[in-house]
Amino acid sequence: MNLSVNEVFDNLESVVNQYIRSLGEYADEQFTSKKDADTWSLGQMYEHLVQTSNFFFMANVMRCLEQRKGQIGGEKNEWGEKQFRYGGFPPRKFKIPEALQGPEPVAKSREEYKSLLGKVLEDAQKLIEPILQNNGEYKTLHPPFGFLNAAEWFYAMEMHFRHHLRQKEELEQ
Repeated sequence: MNLSVNEVFDNLESVVNQYIRSLGEYADEQFTSKKDADTWSLGQMYEHLVQTSNFFFMANVMRCLEQRKGQIGGEKNEWGEKQFRYGGFPPRKFKIPEALQGPEPVAKSREEYKSLLGKVLEDAQKLIEPILQNNGEYKTLHPPFGFLNAAEWFYAMEMHFRHHLRQKEELEQ
């Protein structure tokens, strides 16, 4: 990982603020409409980002910090190594494997996402100091990437927000 935890947070803050600013530019119908059955609405994408930030990325940061549901050591797999080497996901669409798919996201109002995304940033900022104090030895399994420590999970969350900017642009069209 080439960035410091503080730099990762600064990037995360910048990207999340782009999402927050965009909320004021959408009509309600634009936010909730789907172009087809296989494509999410903008609202569903926002819901996905909030849910995965809270219940996947930051939850795994906490598991690493608390040393639970993981292990000392472990390595990223080839795909995980590439993502971290290049600092992001490749510019293509991914399909979540059937076994890992949950129910389709249900969008909330645009106004709710302003505060929910603000809370993601607030919670992420509270993790900076504990991550900086952590030795990085305890890791939990990221299904596509392999084993990640707290700082790597934090960086993966920022990469995930950046990755969805492409989808956001497509859905805005």
